[in-house]
Amino acid sequence: TQLAFKGMKSLNQIQSVVCDTALNTSENLLVCAPTGAGKPNVAMLCIMQAVRQHIEAGMIKKDQFKIVYVAPMKALAAEMAAGFGKRLEPLGLTVRELTGDMSLTKSEISQTQMLVTTPEKWDVVTRKPGDTQLAMLVRLLIIDEVHLLHGDRGPVLEALVARTLRQVEHSQKVIRVVGLSATLPYYIDVATFLRVNPYKGLFFFDGRFRPVPLAQTFIGVKQTNAWKQKADMEEICYDRVVDFVKAGHQVI
Repeated sequence: TQLAFKGMKSLNQIQSVVCDTALNTSENLLVCAPTGAGKPNVAMLCIMQAVRQHIEAGMIKKDQFKIVYVAPMKALAAEMAAGFGKRLEPLGLTVRELTGDMSLTKSEISQTQMLVTTPEKWDVVTRKPGDTQLAMLVRLLIIDEVHLLHGDRGPVLEALVARTLRQVEHSQKVIRVVGLSATLPYYIDVATFLRVNPYKGLFFFDGRFRPVPLAQTFIGVKQTNAWKQKADMEEICYDRVVDFVKAGHQVI
């Protein structure tokens, strides 16, 4: 495991809390934590647990398992594939991107231990009823930004999870489902949907765990006329932006 965490002396608070469950059990996980809390390291701990299950006589049996990481966007998939690929290289594991832009041949897929894909692409791959060879090898499914269930692409994610759970029931083989998300208000519902045991596999961290603390300011606008209200809001916004820029800060 330490080979995949090269150069890191310690885990941060969130990673330390999740570490034991992620690395030493096969529990389904849902980790809700603010942006920048280091969720890729939690994913890496789960990946190492999956790899450890397939070591015989000190050798990793690379043809016995697949790990699938579902990233929300193609650009993020490319970035994640590069990042994980670099970290898993010392273990001799291959990570490839499988998106609408990057198609892989069957032999390339068979030589790959970890696929980084988008919800839509993985949906297409697992939808074919006859072609279950790849899906049968999956031992770990990591869904990044699982809070997208609430958006336009929610039904695709829902179908992926439902199909994976059905496969577990049919094949009687464990496929670990790990959901990573930003801080959610309805995390217990999402945990139930992912078949996560709320006492063992559910981890919820709120805004206090942000690496960079955020301050929120509410400014009330009392105008009732819609046009005047818009003008007031724009004026306030402009004044605040100017103040920040004058102080040398960046503004979005």
